[in-house]
Amino acid sequence: MINTPKKENKEKRVLKTEPKLKVDLNEEQKEFVKLFYEFDVCFLHGDFGSGKSLAAVHTALTAFRKKQFNNIWITRPMIKNSLAALPGTLEEKMAPYTFPITQNMEVCQGKETTEKMLREGLVKIMPIEVAKGCTFIDSVVIVDEYEDMSYSDFRTILTRLGKGSKMIFCGSKEQVDKQIGKNSCIYEAMKLENSGLVGYTTLKANHRNPILTDIIDYLEKGEQKVA
Repeated sequence: MINTPKKENKEKRVLKTEPKLKVDLNEEQKEFVKLFYEFDVCFLHGDFGSGKSLAAVHTALTAFRKKQFNNIWITRPMIKNSLAALPGTLEEKMAPYTFPITQNMEVCQGKETTEKMLREGLVKIMPIEVAKGCTFIDSVVIVDEYEDMSYSDFRTILTRLGKGSKMIFCGSKEQVDKQIGKNSCIYEAMKLENSGLVGYTTLKANHRNPILTDIIDYLEKGEQKVA
């Protein structure tokens, strides 16, 4: 009688060998995770400190660790500078712009693991300027600060979505850069909220210093929060 090895459960093997992420999501962030698995395109909105970038990164890393995707792509608009005007390699040019995402990756899994994924091309960085003609296949794509994109750039990056991929747009209408103003694509994207075509959620909690909300409210509304 020939003994054949039992087939391992792929998901259980990966979860057993990969250490658990270092942070947990709160309840409203967990609701986003449900949308991520239901829709191929998701919009994750929230004001400063709401944890939208962390939620996007945590969700993408968890799915990657379960072998559901081959790569994680990071992109974001660059409205103040052209890539050609910046020194260094493509990665060096983009590093200051993608830092919030890579920083959250380090929070989730540590600096060493994040740097290893970047070196091995498991996490890839792409400027929107060079996205035309590309197709994202079997990947999670995180588009950070998308409120600073024009509709033309929004359409360009959205139409790169290929088979087996999902795309997360992180942004806030409260943080639109003055240079883009009313031309921000976020106002068009907001029309999709009740379309049933995309996942759409807005995070409310403030994960930074709670005094920030009071300070901003006081400066912008001229009102002092009553305790």
